[in-house]
Amino acid sequence: MNKTLLIIQREYMSKVKKKSFLIMTILGPIIFGGLIVAIALLAANDTTHQHVLLADNLGYLLEDEILEYQKAGVERPRFRNTSKISYDFRKGTVDPQQELEAGIYTAVVQLSDISYTDGKVEMYAEKTPSMSIQSQIGRDIEDALELYRTKKNNIPIETYKSIRQSVDINVIKPSEGGKKDLTSPKAMVGFGFALIIYFFIFFYGVQVMRGVMEEKTNRIVEVIISSVRPFQLMMGKIIGIGLVGLTQFLIWVGLTAAISAFGVGAMQKQLLERQKEQLAMVDTGGVIAAQNMSDEDDAQAVQSEMLAVLSEISWTDLIASFLIFFICGYMLYASLFAAIGASVDNETDTQQFMMPVTLPLIFGYIVSTMMIENPESSIGNIFALVPLTSPIVMMVKTAIGVSIGLKILSIVILVASILFFVWLAGKIYRVGILMYGKKPTYKELWKWLKY
Repeated sequence: MNKTLLIIQREYMSKVKKKSFLIMTILGPIIFGGLIVAIALLAANDTTHQHVLLADNLGYLLEDEILEYQKAGVERPRFRNTSKISYDFRKGTVDPQQELEAGIYTAVVQLSDISYTDGKVEMYAEKTPSMSIQSQIGRDIEDALELYRTKKNNIPIETYKSIRQSVDINVIKPSEGGKKDLTSPKAMVGFGFALIIYFFIFFYGVQVMRGVMEEKTNRIVEVIISSVRPFQLMMGKIIGIGLVGLTQFLIWVGLTAAISAFGVGAMQKQLLERQKEQLAMVDTGGVIAAQNMSDEDDAQAVQSEMLAVLSEISWTDLIASFLIFFICGYMLYASLFAAIGASVDNETDTQQFMMPVTLPLIFGYIVSTMMIENPESSIGNIFALVPLTSPIVMMVKTAIGVSIGLKILSIVILVASILFFVWLAGKIYRVGILMYGKKPTYKELWKWLKY
């Protein structure tokens, strides 16, 4: 046991004292935090303006009566000019290429006769507008065409709006006091924790493999193995590198959060001003003030739902489960990566062994994404018990709520699997670290296991 602790200390201190560790530990948060600030800054200072020409064969969009319909209390005023988009109208058919080459318009939308029946609209642009701009133009034209159809069929717009109501389904669980079901949003929170485990296992598991390969190639292990059992050496390396990764990860989280908070906080005033500017609209005599109220109501509804999701999650249970499956998942896969490192002489030869090890981890990621779509699926219960996928899947299950029996069973199976895989990898490690020159195969590994 003392030898294992010495190896852990050696691995930890040798890694944290490296210049590469110090550089990446400092640069990592600066890069990540800088990217977050840069994205926020670019979003706040995005001054791209789309000047759109709406060409209408029937000329309905040019009629003054449409403004009267806007005053009737529709959900959203059409064709309002903002800092992002402005409209011009023209009756008849235009030559899109000629209009774009003139340099006045960035996009030309042509409404044909079929647009009034089937809603098919063609947009011409040399630079594709963003999806949000395309959606805004589509909604504006859709509302205008609705007004046209109601007018054509002598249907009051108020009547039409009262009939055309979208359906919003809220799932209620009577056993939970009639509360709105928030399982899918909670699953997304758990998926965020699962992603951390996923990337940590990949990144630091490969470091374990490379560390073993380096010692094997440099023949350092021949000296160490004379006084330390291979099993102890492997365990010390796995735990030592794991602690290095955990140290770096915690520093990254703290510094990234601090840098991001400082940068975004410094630009908060600018971001709010940009948001107000985007919501502002030019008063053309037919502006509906209810739109701003609708935007505020929607924002408050989203915020309330987010708070409800966060309040319903058992954070103590989620964080405790994260630490358990974080450590156990790393231990399980690191032992397999160490066995691969002991089996080969160079990184090229690792490819044939990497696929069987990484496929279960990738499959656990896929199952987790499926659980966001269908959280109550039995597939989650099955793969929560499979040790190679449980570190990823159980984080989603914990966020949405899982029985204590299933969680304990999953942990017991995972711990037992760790002991088995460490023993199995130790047997490969014991023989593999002293093998040179011969390219290993699965048949060769089987022989090593029987030695």
